[in-house]
Amino acid sequence: MRPVTAGLLLGGLAFAQSSLESREALQEAYQNWRQTDPTLERDATSAVATLGARADKVSAEGAKYFALRKSYLENLAKDAGRKASGLEAVNIAPDAANGIEGHLNAQRTILESGIQTIGRGPDRGIQQLLQAYERERAALTAISTAMKDSPAIQQALVEGATSAELKRAQVLESYQRLAASFEQSAQLAEQAGAAWTNYYRALSSAARSAPAPVTSLAPVRPPSAPEPATAAPAAARSIPAIPLSRYVGSWNFPSAGGLYHGAQPQTVEMEVREGNGRSSGVLSARFKLPPGVAGDPLVKFSFEGPFENSRTQKFVVTTSNGARGVIELIPGPAFNLLEVNFSTYDKPGMVRAGNFLLVKK
Repeated sequence: MRPVTAGLLLGGLAFAQSSLESREALQEAYQNWRQTDPTLERDATSAVATLGARADKVSAEGAKYFALRKSYLENLAKDAGRKASGLEAVNIAPDAANGIEGHLNAQRTILESGIQTIGRGPDRGIQQLLQAYERERAALTAISTAMKDSPAIQQALVEGATSAELKRAQVLESYQRLAASFEQSAQLAEQAGAAWTNYYRALSSAARSAPAPVTSLAPVRPPSAPEPATAAPAAARSIPAIPLSRYVGSWNFPSAGGLYHGAQPQTVEMEVREGNGRSSGVLSARFKLPPGVAGDPLVKFSFEGPFENSRTQKFVVTTSNGARGVIELIPGPAFNLLEVNFSTYDKPGMVRAGNFLLVKK
């Protein structure tokens, strides 16, 4: 593998320092975003006049955070790609033992032929040449003996190089997967930033176009029962003109400043789901009973039914005691508000009706 040069090492240290600074800037941007206006959504029911400007401010901080996060992840992906490209393939040495042995045999044949040619005459010059041939033959014999261990050496070299190449390929694959993961995370950060921007834009638009803040709910009559299920087949029903998101989701009663009529809620949690044009939901509430009034402050029931082409959606209620009733879901003055009006026919001592404004979680 290519040795790590001083330049590459310094480059890696510089990137590490830059990455640390980027991470600190990212954390600071996140804190600025989340702490700019922590009560923005909670105040949606009571601060409509200023909500638009507040939403715009939080939106700007959120956009800064997600832009920094996208850039940070892209830099991590580039760094992983650079490390992957810096891993060179390991060259596995070829088996040269057979070629060397063949060369030694050829040289040995030449020496033997030379020795036979000059003979062993008494001439001093011939004797010196013969001694030189003998020394060279001895050297070839020593080399040939040493070469007997060459296959084992060659095999060890090949195995070591093969193992190193396998490890290099594994590390390369890990860096490539890491780079792809960072790139995907950067794309998700961009999508999340766009989603938050659209959310704050919708909140700001709804606040600026909303009527004057609601200070009380008008008294309403108990909801009337919906038509029997046989009134129309499910396929013939039309989808509500108002988006289903105005009804579907998790809702609760705000801990402060909540609006209601009649029995005062202490806590309310409601979950509404949609499937194939039908609603299914559960509501759990605790009410504050008037002083001196004995009874059960807890109300829990489920409801279901088809969504109709109407602003007010009515569904059949079944309480935990098996009693029946009706619930109405009415979109509030802002997109994250939902008026709930229910009436049940439970036993005496139970809270049998309620009317309040919920906030989307």
